[in-house]
Amino acid sequence: MRRHFFALAVSLAALCLQSADVLADDKLTAGQIQQLLDGRTALGNWRGTDTRQYFETSGATVYLPEGGVPDEGKWKVDEAKDQYCSWWQRGGWACYDVETDGTTYYWVTPGDDYRSPFTMTDGRQMSF
Repeated sequence: MRRHFFALAVSLAALCLQSADVLADDKLTAGQIQQLLDGRTALGNWRGTDTRQYFETSGATVYLPEGGVPDEGKWKVDEAKDQYCSWWQRGGWACYDVETDGTTYYWVTPGDDYRSPFTMTDGRQMSF
């Protein structure tokens, strides 16, 4: 009886770990990304620096690293690839996957798969 209980417990633990892995890599669709960003501010951390980024419904965006100066750009959603894309004068267009673990969102950088965490707040919230 104990052996069966132990086997059941191990199976349940493995199933829970598999479910957690699915949540950890849950990629948002284009529609979800649009709804998440439109008219809202991302509060994040990009490679060790706290950041704010506001996404206007017009497609304009403002990015502000803590202690830095604001940078204005453009944003859009690539519906074919389910990705967020941004344009900046210093680098042109770049696209990112957006993933969630259920509480935190992540920009996933192409190439090195760096996951930059962020949360969302309503409206334009650019103060630290």
